[in-house]
Amino acid sequence: MKIFPTLKYASSALLLLATGCALETEKPQAYLPDAQTEEARVYIEQCGACHVVPHPQRLSAAAWKDMVAVMDRRRQERDYPPLTEAQRKKIMFYLNEHAR
Repeated sequence: MKIFPTLKYASSALLLLATGCALETEKPQAYLPDAQTEEARVYIEQCGACHVVPHPQRLSAAAWKDMVAVMDRRRQERDYPPLTEAQRKKIMFYLNEHAR
C-alpha cells in the first residue's frame, strides 16, 4: 500500500515538470519576446544549436553574461565555432533587454 503515495508524488512531479517546460517545447518564436528581431534570430540560431532556447527572463542580465561565457566554452568543447563578436553583441543585447 505504500507504493500509492510514492506514485502520487512521482506523477505530481512529472506533471509539474511537463507544465514548466511546456512553453519551451514550442518553437522559440512562439514564446520569446520580440522574436522577429535580428537579435532574437541570432540568439535562437546560435543557442538553439545545442539545446532548447531558454526564455530571457529565466536569468538576470548579470547572470546571462556569465552564462553566455560558460556556453561559449561548451561550444568550443563540442567543436562548435566560437561566437563572433557581432553574434555575442546581438545575443547580449537581446538578453539584456529581456532579462528579469
